[in-house]
Amino acid sequence: MSDVQHAETPDILERQAEFRQLMGLFTTGVCVVSVAAGDDSIAAMTVNSFVSVSLDPMLVCWNLQNASSQFDIYAGAERFAVSILARNQAELAQRYASRGDHGMRNDDFARSAGGLPVIAGSLGFLECRRWSDYVAGDHTLIFGEVTGLSNQADPGEAGSPLGFFNGEFCGIGA
Repeated sequence: MSDVQHAETPDILERQAEFRQLMGLFTTGVCVVSVAAGDDSIAAMTVNSFVSVSLDPMLVCWNLQNASSQFDIYAGAERFAVSILARNQAELAQRYASRGDHGMRNDDFARSAGGLPVIAGSLGFLECRRWSDYVAGDHTLIFGEVTGLSNQADPGEAGSPLGFFNGEFCGIGA
């Protein structure tokens, strides 16, 4: 049976569930991508698809689900920030991972030197200018060129990153 025929069989939902479960065994870091969304409001979304791509130019990438309720906000944003979360920020990560109205809290944010909203107390953040995007299945890969950055990590517990493994937030490191 060819791959095309396999993809059309009724068990595709089972294969997708199996794929999702297996990919959940790959531990990832957790970030919040945020944008200034007009009229001084903020849009924020938890992601675990963040990856560095290139040093010259400095590029990063993250994935946005095409069916996201916030798709238009992020798809139209020329600038965005990526805050790398600390292990003690799981509650905050959960809040911004929720669909729909997720109780945006202005005190979760500070402003970067470039004026972008960033998560207060995060390990660090990147300010990015949209570089390109690429539709890939049911997601869009958004590439950003890093225009500013700040390493805010403190030694000790708060300096450990937040991870995501097997469908749950977890601490990474000692």
